[in-house]
Amino acid sequence: MDKIRRNKKALLCFLLPGMILYTLLLMVPIAGSLVMSFYKWNGIKNVPLVFVGLENFKTIITDAIFLNSIKNIMWFMVLTLSTQLPIGLLIAVMLSERYRGYRLFKFAYFVPQVLSTTVIGLLWYFILMPTGVLNTVLGSIGLDAMVRNWLVDKNTAMTTIILVNTWCGIGFHMTVSYAAISGIPDDVMEASDMDGAVGIKKVIYIIIPMIWESIISSIVVIVTAVLKTFDLVYVMTEGGPNGLTDVPSTLLYKEAFRYNDFGKASVIGVFIFILSIIFTIVSLRITKRERLEY
Repeated sequence: MDKIRRNKKALLCFLLPGMILYTLLLMVPIAGSLVMSFYKWNGIKNVPLVFVGLENFKTIITDAIFLNSIKNIMWFMVLTLSTQLPIGLLIAVMLSERYRGYRLFKFAYFVPQVLSTTVIGLLWYFILMPTGVLNTVLGSIGLDAMVRNWLVDKNTAMTTIILVNTWCGIGFHMTVSYAAISGIPDDVMEASDMDGAVGIKKVIYIIIPMIWESIISSIVVIVTAVLKTFDLVYVMTEGGPNGLTDVPSTLLYKEAFRYNDFGKASVIGVFIFILSIIFTIVSLRITKRERLEY
């Protein structure tokens, strides 16, 4: 094995297929979007591209709907990070105690993760629509003051979608955290119990430091997934009403396939790519700490 590792030609042979796929499927489309962002094109094959320079960038960054989509995605990220990961971790900690029936609860919490996002979006759309289940239940128990047009009201629309997304993703982070907690040696956990580190103290001073790498992985997954959010928003509201719940990816889709402006769509794609890099680096820097050995 060491001989193969020292053989640069052998290493190149192993790495080359992956590098080719990575270049063709990721780097080439990114470069194509960057080039396209300087042109105006309606997506029709025989229509020539018109070079417009930075005009597309100027139009996008001064567009109120685009700026609102950036605001929405920032709120999406903050609320998701502050709900999805902590709740998933809390459930994992409770399940790690292996109370009676814990396997059933683990299955129940993970079910939303295996359902199609389209199915989940439609399910919650019918629950949250003005004549849906939620408003019907609120009205039947005398809480008429709480009845809302959840997906239309500007005060609730975006937050409602984010909370549905949180419900979808808890199972993934629960599973990741549960696997990491299961990997902590029993003698470490027993020693913490003997030292009086129980309950919330055990979580803060023992469990979280020892599974920190899995927490970092979950944070990176959340950041990248939020910036690519499209299907749930599109199924539930299509970015409406009047762009109220648009995020960059839904706006990109509309510019490309509804308004046939692939130049502007490419600009939005470039912004999503840049934001992904920035937030991934920032999240890794913020969460950087020494690895605990056990």
